[in-house]
Formats: sequence, C-alpha cells, structure tokens
Amino acid sequence: MIDPKFNVAKVIEGCSVILILLIFLSKVSFKWIPFFPYSLPPLIYQYGMHPYINFGIQFFLALILGFFWLKRKSPYPMSGTYKIFIYSLISVISIQTLFQISLVNVTQSVLVQLGGLGMAITLIILYGVIIPSLFPLEKFIYWVTKISSTLVIGSFLALPFFLPVMFRGGRFIGFFKHIPHMVTASTTAFIFFFPLLFQDRKWTLRNNTPLYIIGITILALSVLATSTKAAFVTIAMSGFIGILIYGSKKKSIRLFKFTFLSCILISILLIGAPISKLMYEVTTGKAGFGLRPAQDGIASRMDEVTRGWDIFEKSPYFGHGILYKFFSGAKEGIEIEGYNSFKDPHNLFISAGVIGGYPLILISVLAYFLMIAGVIRGLKAESIFRQTVALFLLAHLPVFIIYHASFSIGGMGDRIYYLVFGYLGQDWVYIDQKQPINLT
Repeated sequence: MIDPKFNVAKVIEGCSVILILLIFLSKVSFKWIPFFPYSLPPLIYQYGMHPYINFGIQFFLALILGFFWLKRKSPYPMSGTYKIFIYSLISVISIQTLFQISLVNVTQSVLVQLGGLGMAITLIILYGVIIPSLFPLEKFIYWVTKISSTLVIGSFLALPFFLPVMFRGGRFIGFFKHIPHMVTASTTAFIFFFPLLFQDRKWTLRNNTPLYIIGITILALSVLATSTKAAFVTIAMSGFIGILIYGSKKKSIRLFKFTFLSCILISILLIGAPISKLMYEVTTGKAGFGLRPAQDGIASRMDEVTRGWDIFEKSPYFGHGILYKFFSGAKEGIEIEGYNSFKDPHNLFISAGVIGGYPLILISVLAYFLMIAGVIRGLKAESIFRQTVALFLLAHLPVFIIYHASFSIGGMGDRIYYLVFGYLGQDWVYIDQKQPINLT
C-alpha cells in the first residue's frame, strides 16, 4: 500500500525527466577536458558515460515507472490501434528470436540473444508506452527542447575555445561522442525549438522573439556544420511546414510568415534551377556538402542496400536477430565482437528483414503507414504540442527510408523515435475530456 502522503506524480515526473536527460547525456563526450580518460571501465567509455551506466539507470527507472504504470490508471492512455501494433511488434520479435536461437544463431549465446530481446522490449514498452502514458506531452517537449538546445547551442558557442575537438573529419560533433549524435541532437533541438517563434506569451527579457530567432539560427547553423544532407533536408522541411501550420495572434509574427514565404517563392523563381543542379551534384558526388568531401550518396546507399539484401537472403524467414550487427559468426563460443556498421543495410524494410525476416518486414511496412496516419492526425490537432511531435515525425519520414529498424535501448534516435510514436499514439479523445485522475 502506498502512503497517501507519498507524491507519486513527482516521482513519475522525476524519473521521466532523468530518462529524457539520459538520452542526450549518455552521448556527451568530455574529450575537451584536459587529461580526461578515454576509457575507465565500467564508468567511462569514449570520454563519456559508459553504456553499462546508461543501461543500468534505464532499467532501474523502468522498474519504478513500470510499477506505477501497472498499479495506477494512466492519465494519458494509448489508443486501441497503437496498442494492437505494439503487442504485435513485441510478439513478432519474441517469436523470431526463439526461432533464431534454435535454427539460425545456434553457435551464439542464448543468454546474449535473450538479453538483446529484453533490451528491445524494454525500449518499446518504456519509451513507446509507459512514459507517454504517465508524463504529459507539454513537459516532454519542454525538457527535450531545453536539454537538446542547451547542449547544441553550448557546443556552438564553445567553438572558439575547443575548436580542434569540436570537429571530426570536417564535420561538427560539438560536445558529443560521434557525428550521428550531434545530427540527432541538433535536428531535434531545431524542430522542438521552432514553435517558440510563434508563441503569444507576454514579452520578457528571456522570453522574446529576437532572442528565439538568434537561438534558432544557431541551431540551424549547427545542423549545417554537421555536413549531413539528410539533416539539412529535415530542418528545411520542418521549418517550411512549421511556418504554414503554426498560428499566432501577433501581427509581427503574421508579417514574418508572409515575408518568409514570399522570399521562398521569389527565391524559387530566381535561383531554383541552379539550386536544383547543385543538389543533384551533391547527391551524386560531383560536389561536396559543407566541409564534407564529395560522395555519391545514391551509389553508396545502393551498395549498402544490396549488401543488406544479401544478408537477408541467408535467413529470409527467421532473420538474424536484433544483435546481428555484433555477431561475427566466425566460430562457436564467440558471443559479441563489436558493432559492425558494414552490416547496416541503411534501409528500414531490409533492416527489419535482416533482423526478423519476412514477418518483421510486414510489421515495418505497417508501421510506416501508421506513422503517416499519425502525422496527418497530429498536424490536424489544435494543440501546438501535438503539431510539433507530428512535424518531427513528418520531417523524419524520408529519413526512415534510409534508416534502420529501431531496437537499441542505447540508441539516441531510437529512444526519441519511440517517445514520439507513443505521444502520437495516445487516445486524444479520452485525454481531451480532462477526466480527473488521482495518481496518489
């Protein structure tokens, strides 16, 4: 029996905020600190938090939140369609894992494979169901915006002091361990920060449009500095659509939207052709993007897709497992070697097929259509918070085509994606009725 004086809502909020903070903090690097060790097992890895610490905190907080989720009625329940999909996804990866243990990965450790399944299920349930069921969407957006924008803007402002360690291979990584982490953090910060430009709150020194314009400019420059074409397309799409969907009562904001859209239209008419030519040359490797050397993105992606398809055809009905990129498969007794990026097909559907065979491919196709439906539903909502998570997913729909199936509880993007899925999968009709829920 829980003590009536025990504030369950505060505990839920605290655990949720820590988990959101951990998404970004677990990928922060302290390489810029003199004499900071590269590795100190099991505390430090790659100048930052060790994965064991990351996993341990997540599992501990998952137990706490899971307890309250089971014992108390969720104030923000999931819709029936979303719950059916989640149960189907968990069932498919569980059944396929059992087949893989028995028929495919027979030389690999059973415990390791079951551990991989457990981490995937924890990711799906914790971030895709439990947190969105207990933690309000408004606070989720507030904390993600605050944490991600602070780290990205801080990285940008620290450039003059720590320039050598802020770039890797000519690409901006800031305070993060690797390029993908900065790409994810900067694009997330940009999309979640963008609605602040259209707020109708009272003007204060910290809460004013010019300050937000400076902030969004720094975030956009940070994305560009990563020299990632997909990230640039993501913020361009979200910025353009955001201006169309976000409303405001302020005349200055409406004038800004009109001026911006007019400039876009004029730019398309005047320089649309040369920009299209430049984009084609960048995509095909005839020209570089930012400080990144020229690379034929289409050819390299097709090579990865072909390589992934070859792996899929070796076990098309059962797949190779959630941890297939870590298995060497060279001889009996080898459990986990190390992450092999060359095994990544960089395609959502083929990646799903490699992990779970044809059944998971079907689930991934269904998931993509559900994402589209969730985006449409979210953009039509009156709440700017729902519009924001819908806009985030809309801007990432093209990215998912060249991404992989998300089952890593240590992955930065995977955790954010499932949180967005969960909030878009809520039963909004029930929530909008504002029925009083007693969490204590």
